[in-house]
Amino acid sequence: METLNLIPPSVEWQTYRNDTTEMTVLLVDENDAALDLTDWTFTGKVREYPSDVAVLENLTITKTDNALTIVLDNSDLPLTSYFDIEGVNSETDKVSTVLRGRIAVEEDVTR
Repeated sequence: METLNLIPPSVEWQTYRNDTTEMTVLLVDENDAALDLTDWTFTGKVREYPSDVAVLENLTITKTDNALTIVLDNSDLPLTSYFDIEGVNSETDKVSTVLRGRIAVEEDVTR
């Protein structure tokens, strides 16, 4: 039996408290060709637990061609929290979560 997996890829984003925290994600198809993101808008949120109502941080996301640059302010995050990145197509209203994961914050020494 085949399994249809619609769960977005997951990453563990390890960060160091108060350092500039940024990652770039390239969105490609199964042949590694760049996806056309013209009609897509992306948002991301951080919560302490995925089921929490309270949002700890709204991610800053910049789209350039098929690249998403995600900036995180981890200065007030707990040691462990969760995030996802969701895209909405303005033409079709399609919603797609492109990435999800856990954020691990290690405390800094020099502050």
